[in-house]
Amino acid sequence: MDKIKKFRGLLASDFMKLAGMKSVYIGLGIMVFLTLIFGLAQNAFSALLQEMPDSGASVDPGAADALTGVFVNTMLNGAPSATGVFFLLPIIAALFVGSEFSSGMARLYIGRGVHKTELYTSKFIVLSVLSVIYVCLAFAMCSIAAAASDIGEDTMRNIAAYTPSAFGSYVFLAVAMSAVYTAVCFALRSKAASMATLIAMLIVLGDILVIVVQIALGTSVTGEENAAGFVYMLFDPYYCADAFAAARDFTAREAGIAYGGCAMWLVLFFTGGLVLNAKRDVK
Repeated sequence: MDKIKKFRGLLASDFMKLAGMKSVYIGLGIMVFLTLIFGLAQNAFSALLQEMPDSGASVDPGAADALTGVFVNTMLNGAPSATGVFFLLPIIAALFVGSEFSSGMARLYIGRGVHKTELYTSKFIVLSVLSVIYVCLAFAMCSIAAAASDIGEDTMRNIAAYTPSAFGSYVFLAVAMSAVYTAVCFALRSKAASMATLIAMLIVLGDILVIVVQIALGTSVTGEENAAGFVYMLFDPYYCADAFAAARDFTAREAGIAYGGCAMWLVLFFTGGLVLNAKRDVK
């Protein structure tokens, strides 16, 4: 009973510490800014399409609405990517966990009888909650922007049909990525090193690897050609940060690879980080 009470106290302390971090609110401000940029860009694009007939160009209204719909779909169903959620979270995680070691708080907690496993688990839970909140806010912001867009009701209805599956997928991805952030931050125990490593992983695994595989397989950006090989990119959670926008269209095989891969990385990183942290001394 005392252990449960102690862990609850540790968890409450971590939530209070996170709530007091300026980077959390700066991140929210950046998300709002990016949503506004997307919304303004969409409105400007719609205005351009509407003005084209006046300039002598011919634009079919249905085609114009479809083009605008692609923009809105990218913003709404890919809300976490559109608002930079998976770029902001590694930075916040590195500052949150890294400060625990640089300030000596981790050492103090251990000295007071907190087990290293409890310390690790508490950080993972807090980062998971923050990640889910960021995903929820991203969808809320982009939903408002999408509702304010100049788009036909039928097109908007088709786009919104993808949102529930995209939202659930991104929530699951947020928890899986929190396991990655926690493991890396506890392994490096440095704000600068953790931040640099996590951002490098984002760039290499989320951008460079995808481009290399596309070139190697001769696929298009959507992987339509040679999809039998490209489908395994769904094992990459960083690739899923974009792919989950179309989760509603996943085949059973694609869903199994994507969600199974995320579950696998969640278990591997959480367990691996937990074991590694338990074996290391806190200095």
